[in-house]
Amino acid sequence: MALKKPYTADDYYLKLKGKGPDDASLRNLADLSGPTTDWLVDMGADLGRVINGSQHTPKDGGALGVMLVPVMKKQLDKLGIEPRTSTKAEDLYVKDGRVAGVRVSHDNGKYVIHAKGVILATGGFASNPELVAKYTPMWAGYPSTASRGATGDALAMATKVGAALGQMDRSGPQTVAYQTGNGAVSLTNVRYNGAILVNEDGNRFVNELALTPILGKAIKDQKDGHAYLIFDQASVDRAALMKKYKEAGYFVEAPTLDALAKKLGINAENLSKTVAAYQKGMDDGVDHEFGRKDSRFSRIDKAPYYGAKISPASQTTYGGVQIDLKARAVTETGKVVPGLYVSGEAASQYGQGVSIGVILGKLAADTAAEDIAKMK
Repeated sequence: MALKKPYTADDYYLKLKGKGPDDASLRNLADLSGPTTDWLVDMGADLGRVINGSQHTPKDGGALGVMLVPVMKKQLDKLGIEPRTSTKAEDLYVKDGRVAGVRVSHDNGKYVIHAKGVILATGGFASNPELVAKYTPMWAGYPSTASRGATGDALAMATKVGAALGQMDRSGPQTVAYQTGNGAVSLTNVRYNGAILVNEDGNRFVNELALTPILGKAIKDQKDGHAYLIFDQASVDRAALMKKYKEAGYFVEAPTLDALAKKLGINAENLSKTVAAYQKGMDDGVDHEFGRKDSRFSRIDKAPYYGAKISPASQTTYGGVQIDLKARAVTETGKVVPGLYVSGEAASQYGQGVSIGVILGKLAADTAAEDIAKMK
């Protein structure tokens, strides 16, 4: 789908850095984003829909990760790469001053996987309550929507071989987490498909597409630290994932806004005024209250109406092993740790979850291949 105005690497860089100083790591991430997207598409990834002005998703509005994993697994099989499941990395193996493998444990015992280079791609620490409390205490006590394996184990392994850690206090919360009764799930897809956010008083209080640290704090500052996503049938009809969430029972449904407000326990009169103001902004082509520009697909006027009570959650951590611009692990003095490469949330890298995972993952692999070729 062609955009009215092409979204460039410069645009992405400005989005990432915001009003902050220039940052070479963010510039690097932005410059690599386009080529990495092309690489995914060439492997068969469906990135045919653009949301939020710049983010690629499957054409049917399904979950990005659910689509990407089979694409990558097919490539693994094609290349004859053996994934080892139920195998826990215990420590990095060092030989002659170079990281040369990983010590692992399995039901059948412990052994060493020997390698000419090791890429840490183990995620962040959002699912480790102790590390969350230590490094990102503002999200302590909140649920996690990250993988259960995002426990930060690799950080300790990397520091043992001399790698430094950086920006450990920096995180990107899941801003709209829904408690299912069996863990929390992200409802970001709802936010990107036209929903607005209101508090218990029925009032909007933030641009729903603000950067996650800003949005997370804004929700946390509301009464009891929660808010409500409000949307209509037009939003549900837009994406397969929205329909899946509805079927799972994540949404409260009602025939009118007043009835929805009653079910959710929020101020019905204010909610009606809030939606009316939002509808006027839709008609005028501008969000008068908060300047929201993207993901404005619905006037919230197509019954039935839906709502979901949400809160922030611990999800993305940007602190991790310090790397250079080629994804090599480095020491406190910036010296490369030979044989060790880091990607995704295991690295000290600000960005967006899937982006830093895929972009840095490819960068780390490319760099490792280049370095190994020089060893021959």
